[in-house]
Amino acid sequence: MDDIIIFIVLAVITAVVLILVFTKNANIKSSIEESFYNKIKTLGYEITNIENKCYDQIIKNSEITFIVKIIKIPEYAEIQINNKVTWEIKYGAGNTPGKAQPYKKYLKDIENFMNYTPQDNEIKLVIATPNPKKIVKYINECEIVFVTPYTDVYGTRLIGLGNTKIFEVPYESK
Repeated sequence: MDDIIIFIVLAVITAVVLILVFTKNANIKSSIEESFYNKIKTLGYEITNIENKCYDQIIKNSEITFIVKIIKIPEYAEIQINNKVTWEIKYGAGNTPGKAQPYKKYLKDIENFMNYTPQDNEIKLVIATPNPKKIVKYINECEIVFVTPYTDVYGTRLIGLGNTKIFEVPYESK
């Protein structure tokens, strides 16, 4: 009988600890997202959420409009851009340097956004959340480049959630 009571107490304690850990992670993620969007607003941008389009948001000021697609990726994931519409997410190694990512999946909903033609004052922007470990783009079969916020990825820019540099200096060429 005592073993059952001990087991129940341990199960309750484990459940409480797990709930606290997941709640803390959710609060950290929402505070990063909140500070990201607050920073953008302080830079003078207006943010509009969009439904039923190939993009999710419009972030604009008087000079420029960002057409934004938000992609959700696992923590510590890497994004590998194979071609315009084939984007691969590699994940599972955690924050271990040098360890190969054991899992991969392809982004299925990026094709419509990548084929969208922006207007003259618009920049297509993909925001990966949470921030990816690294982003690479294949140039050909044996050459890759590391993607920065200013790298042209088939007419699109790509940033991780939290990186606001492109909103501060949208036209830097590097």
